[in-house]
Amino acid sequence: MPVPVDDLKLLLQSTRPEAKLVLVAGSYVVAGSAELATKALRGALPVVTREELLERVGGWPVTDKDLDEAAATLSSAVDNLGG
Repeated sequence: MPVPVDDLKLLLQSTRPEAKLVLVAGSYVVAGSAELATKALRGALPVVTREELLERVGGWPVTDKDLDEAAATLSSAVDNLGG
């Protein structure tokens, strides 16, 4: 399932503690550690944390090209995990 670049941008902009992009019920969601403990997100497939994404793209500043490349790599990983 393709990872939208806009969702990666939301992840980078998130102020949630320990923000992660997760896949749940066919949708990507940016959630913090407290939200991941809720019933609504139980069983969500973790895709990438904010810190991992920054590491993948080489830190700030992050370009659209960086995010396009990260989205393609993450999409392949999700597909391989059955997402």
